[in-house]
Amino acid sequence: MDDRRRDLYRLSRRQSGLITVRHAQDVGYSDTAARRLAETDEWETLTDRVLRHRSSPTSDAQRLLAAVLDAGGDAAITDLPSASWWGLGGCSRWPIVLLTTRASRRRTELARTLEIRSLPPEWSVVHHGVPTVRPEMLALRLFAVCREERAIALVDQLWSRRLLSGRSVRRFLGQMGERGRNGTAGLRRYYNKRGDDYEPPASGLEGRVMQLLDDAGVPMRRQIDSGGEHWTGRVDFRHETLPVILEVQSEEYHASLTAKGHDAERRRRLEDDDGFAVEEIWDTDVWARPWKVAEAVRSAIARL
Repeated sequence: MDDRRRDLYRLSRRQSGLITVRHAQDVGYSDTAARRLAETDEWETLTDRVLRHRSSPTSDAQRLLAAVLDAGGDAAITDLPSASWWGLGGCSRWPIVLLTTRASRRRTELARTLEIRSLPPEWSVVHHGVPTVRPEMLALRLFAVCREERAIALVDQLWSRRLLSGRSVRRFLGQMGERGRNGTAGLRRYYNKRGDDYEPPASGLEGRVMQLLDDAGVPMRRQIDSGGEHWTGRVDFRHETLPVILEVQSEEYHASLTAKGHDAERRRRLEDDDGFAVEEIWDTDVWARPWKVAEAVRSAIARL
């Protein structure tokens, strides 16, 4: 296997078995040679721009990513397909809906495409290998395409899963909540009624942690915003009387929504600037190793 083939294969493994003609050109194939890859035993054509490695398993991620790659530019899945990809119940992934800007002039037959004037990079992320709008942008789009009652229920799900917060919605509206943009009025009503400190119904994970803490006799409150002059992020639990914070991280969402550098800086500010002792556990520990929950809090208390 020559270097070009090896590079394409490695790239395809990171992209659900997919590459584009442009990817092939970037590793040294001519335009003609790149398009003729589909005539080999390794690749098949999905569109005139997207190729699939024949050994790769078909999956929802592959189908969604194929549409994004075919549209190119800053395309990201949005609306109910994005809600489904973030794990919200009752939302269909099909047909695929993409959000793009004028930076992408291409159209794809694999999805319905919506165009907006701008989509700053901070409002889209790669989640489970597929570019999708961030939860705040998704909230706006849900108010644009759903009945208000359903949009409220879905955005409450995003909030209860800690995928967004009152502060993040307020910041988003300040940057992207232009008058006339579909969904803006509904999202503003939603936020204005709840504010920064709204507590949606506890998720199953939060309820489980609270039960474990109660059983251990550890007095903690859930979903408390902690920090000094500058808000340093929403955390899961804070001790009722001591400067102790327990963060429960999600294996499913953490990598998509939190940059490692930002996460380290956030914890440093909580500990060094605001005087908290912070302990972190993963949601997998809550279910598989429940004793670690109380152990983590006691470890933080011991450091005070």
